[in-house]
Amino acid sequence: MLSLVVPAYNERENAAEIVEFVRAIRERHPAYDFELVVVDDGSEDGTHEALAQVLQPADHATIVRLSRNFGSHAAITAGFAHAKGDAALTLSADRQEPMEAVDDFIRTWEDGADIVWGLRITRTAKPGPSEWMARGFSKIYQSNSDVPTYPREGPSQILVSRGVIDALNSMPELNRNILAMAAWTGFRQERIFFHQLPRPHGTSKWTTKKKVKLVLDSFVEFSAAPIQWLAILGMVLGATGLVALLTGVGLLVGGLALAGAATLVSGVVLLVGGLILFGLGLVGEYVWRAGDDARRRPLYLVRSVSTHE
Repeated sequence: MLSLVVPAYNERENAAEIVEFVRAIRERHPAYDFELVVVDDGSEDGTHEALAQVLQPADHATIVRLSRNFGSHAAITAGFAHAKGDAALTLSADRQEPMEAVDDFIRTWEDGADIVWGLRITRTAKPGPSEWMARGFSKIYQSNSDVPTYPREGPSQILVSRGVIDALNSMPELNRNILAMAAWTGFRQERIFFHQLPRPHGTSKWTTKKKVKLVLDSFVEFSAAPIQWLAILGMVLGATGLVALLTGVGLLVGGLALAGAATLVSGVVLLVGGLILFGLGLVGEYVWRAGDDARRRPLYLVRSVSTHE
């Protein structure tokens, strides 16, 4: 059995197309049993009701409704927790994966992969600061974290075997990048590539604020690099300050006045002060997330679970 996990937030317009796509997958791969697990991540537009209207018993579907919007990575985690399959494949609610990509996911899993990364050759997102940040993050993160198998191209979807699902279900982190956690587990990892399809309805709910939080969560959970970068910057600034101090003493002993000395000193003080505050804020992000995990609150709350089979 293969579980198809779809996190959905305000995707009422796409409800029918999600179900039709899963039916097409079932017809294309008759050798497999499929179950659809949709996680309604606190939708406010009637996504749950729209899905319930189009689902039939033959769809073997489960709708998990969360009590509020917890974010896509928490929703995927909830989907994995309810998945009964020998493997689980994540799909987007906005229907941006072609059928050929699903074929490649299944074929690569059949060949023995425990984790199959879905990487986009082309993206439908318009070029801009947000898209550049997403691309840059994956490259920097892959080189500066404890998960070197995290794809530099930036993963879009993922297929994980039952062993990986069980490992992920055992991890308690509240602020999580579920894809980085999957990479961390090890196992055999392979890649497939596909051209992303345009959204048939609506706009992406993946905001810049959510992307920034994911970047912070990813580094805090799997990398000490930001703290190390900060320490190196502190050493560089300290050395620069020492050189400036010795230069200033030499000029004063030589009877030369430093032009604009007050402005220079003010700039240095503001720069160093700003970097100190930045460093405190960065350390605070690590401490806050440690506190989150220490409080032991659940990652998400389930309002209801309904089955259609």
